[in-house]
Amino acid sequence: MTRVRAEGTGVRIDFAEGEAGILGGLAEQLAEIVEDESDPVRGRMLPSAYPHDAEADAEFRRWTTSDLVDRKSAAARSMAARLGAGDGVDAGRADLSLESDATSVLLDPDAADGWARTLTDLRTALASRLGIESDDDEVPNSTPGAVYEWLGQLQWTLIEALDELDGIAPTEIALPDGIEHDDEGDAPVDEGDDAPSGGSR
Repeated sequence: MTRVRAEGTGVRIDFAEGEAGILGGLAEQLAEIVEDESDPVRGRMLPSAYPHDAEADAEFRRWTTSDLVDRKSAAARSMAARLGAGDGVDAGRADLSLESDATSVLLDPDAADGWARTLTDLRTALASRLGIESDDDEVPNSTPGAVYEWLGQLQWTLIEALDELDGIAPTEIALPDGIEHDDEGDAPVDEGDDAPSGGSR
């Protein structure tokens, strides 16, 4: 189980075996999606500022997209590096059966806030691949769907810990059954019918 708790002036996340590798691989893949102008999922993470004014929206994107992409990519790669993605992990097609020791990460408030934002992007990307458009849409009963919900729980408890840094009780999150044994060996961020790519709603 993943445990999230306030510790001192920061937030500690204790990952169970394999979970840190999964999240790190997803974060690395998210960075690749954000940097790929041809990936339709990227558009969902860069929403229109002026949906009813194409000219104004194009101008807005001209001045903001590059910086936003750089920040999202850097945040995702920072998370991946902190979790060891790229060090013995194929970030492009992270294996959900990856075995690694439990990992404990202590984040200062700024880093924890950055992780919460990256978790939002991961869920957004996964939601896009899964066809989830609103909170009313049903989450598929699949490995990517289970990961989508796990990421949401992790994000929620992380934000909760940030709001209660003065002695929050430890919160445990169970990685849904079956996630560590994906028959295809692919992380849910990958393209494919049953293997989406990153996300928040």
